[in-house]
Amino acid sequence: MAGTLPELFAAAVRRDGASPFLTYYDDVTGERIELSAVTTANWVAKTANLLVDEYELEPEETVAIGLPPHWLGVVWALATWSAGASVTTGEGDLAITGPDFRVRGNRESIASALLPLGGRFRDPVPEGVHDYGAEVYNHPDLFVPFNPPTPGSPAYDGRTHAEVIAAATPIAERILVTRDLVDPAGLGLLVGVISGGGSIVLCRNLDPAKLERRLADEKVDRVVED
Repeated sequence: MAGTLPELFAAAVRRDGASPFLTYYDDVTGERIELSAVTTANWVAKTANLLVDEYELEPEETVAIGLPPHWLGVVWALATWSAGASVTTGEGDLAITGPDFRVRGNRESIASALLPLGGRFRDPVPEGVHDYGAEVYNHPDLFVPFNPPTPGSPAYDGRTHAEVIAAATPIAERILVTRDLVDPAGLGLLVGVISGGGSIVLCRNLDPAKLERRLADEKVDRVVED
């Protein structure tokens, strides 16, 4: 059994690397993106390198994720853990926010335009805010941590990696969810899928009229209610 969340995800990549891991829909914009475990790992590595090399994230620091339900929230959580730091639902030393710029970090603030493929903002971002889409592509898709976490390291609001893993029930199914996967209620689903070999269809702004077709098209086993 993996002792840390990065180890748990690395095991999932080795086991099911080419299989769909996270499929994201936004029924307002029409966006659909499907990420395999390997593709997710590449995004995680780029983001972790950005956090460490550009923003000098330290293991004792925290990262606040102020995004709506979105695939980048998963990437940022996994990247934070890979760098040895922890995710917080309160104020973070660093923070990632969406185009509303509603969350700021105590030390560094980063924003994503939430455009397809993590694209950069089309207009200038506010002073003191970094544009994630303009910076992340400059970083390699292999990350080697200087200070990898241990099972006893803080991972989420003071809970350790071992505690977060132990609290999640493994999920082997393909599930459809509409909630944030890195908030306190959604975290167990994310970790459960990683540990159990399942996969996620994450729908933002779900159009109820499209639900039945989506369940069939995506071969969903179960809908997880909010």
